[in-house]
Amino acid sequence: MNVSIESSSALRRKLTIEVEPDEINRELDRSYNELKRSVVLKGFRPGRAPRSLLERFFGDQVRGEVIRKLVKEYTGKALEENSLTPVIEPEIVTEETDLKKALKFSATFDLKPELAIRDYQDLKVQPAQIDVTGEQIEAELARMRERRGVLKKVEGRNTVAENDFVIAAFEGFEDGKPIEGTKVEDRLLKVSKEALAHGLDEVLAGAETGHETRQARSYPADYAEKEIAGKNVEWRATVKEIYTHEIPGLDEEFAKDEGFENLDALRGRVRETLIARARAEANARARQGLLDLIIERNPVELPESLVARETRNVEHELASNFEAAGMGHEEAHAKARENAEEIKTRAEKRARSALVVDAIADQESVAVSDDEVAERIGQIVTYAGRAREQIAEHYRSEENREALKQTMRREKTLDRLLERAQSEAAASGAETPAAVESSEPQAGD
Repeated sequence: MNVSIESSSALRRKLTIEVEPDEINRELDRSYNELKRSVVLKGFRPGRAPRSLLERFFGDQVRGEVIRKLVKEYTGKALEENSLTPVIEPEIVTEETDLKKALKFSATFDLKPELAIRDYQDLKVQPAQIDVTGEQIEAELARMRERRGVLKKVEGRNTVAENDFVIAAFEGFEDGKPIEGTKVEDRLLKVSKEALAHGLDEVLAGAETGHETRQARSYPADYAEKEIAGKNVEWRATVKEIYTHEIPGLDEEFAKDEGFENLDALRGRVRETLIARARAEANARARQGLLDLIIERNPVELPESLVARETRNVEHELASNFEAAGMGHEEAHAKARENAEEIKTRAEKRARSALVVDAIADQESVAVSDDEVAERIGQIVTYAGRAREQIAEHYRSEENREALKQTMRREKTLDRLLERAQSEAAASGAETPAAVESSEPQAGD
């Protein structure tokens, strides 16, 4: 193996690797021998097919597998022999792939910065004082009843009222011509401003089943939905059926249906759940506050490849949110790219946070065992519902299990920082605990 190393910055490296012909031939021989044992060709006994035929029928497949294997193997060897640790997987570019001549490729990457995080052991943060009000408990009970509600078809009334559920079809028109992307066929909709965009709740309210209703609405040029932005749209809607949402009463029977002896027991559990939720949210804010302060005390040079990866991730997440709101795939990604500055800021923050937390984890010898990872995967799969098989398959990949382990290690590190900061605050005898809303860390003396 011949390796050359180029440095274009303090962190950027490019390895150019050429694999010796003997190594290529050895790997080709091994691959064809394995293939010969497993493949059956007409006219030949198992294991007796000549290599010339195997090359003819499976040459491209074998060549691709050999290249992938050798690239991975020799990239790893080159990194280890030169004591180089990439912050993320190198970008591979093949330069010569005619295996009869040579295999030559480049691996470009950023080094993982060597960080020594300082001034983080003396931080203090008071545990948030958590409580919930009776109004919050009743609001949560109302949401529970809403989820338990059932739809019942309306009989004896054919006019839609606000907050009805309807089976309806509608489409927008401009100058009598249908507007692309506005047509909806027989969908269950709740007639409310919160549930329907574009003022469609006003179009449907008062409509009669079986009769088309039409209503014109104008939209400004900067309206979020480009299909109707700047247009005077005539909405044409037809309601097929009307339903009401009947929710159970807040009584002893409802409590028993939820698995509790009585309503007081149910309220008690709701209170515990809300307190646990509020504490988790307060701790999350406190952990982030601690991390922000540590980052402020420890400037970090960001590897460009790490920022690029996080930028892609943030853009994908933002686009997914737009898609969930009803945008098409291409439009959602285009909309996401309009927020380039916000995406860059979030990506850099993620990259900086990951580097700092990983460095602290190294300094504190934080570890996550394989058993802990297996337990977490079991929990994820258990609550995955219909996606259980898909999730289980995802975590059969060693790469995905390692990514989960890294996430868990960061979580454990941040939990340790928060516990220490709270202990420091308690030991210092500070009088005023942080509020749930502010939970801000304070530097120690």
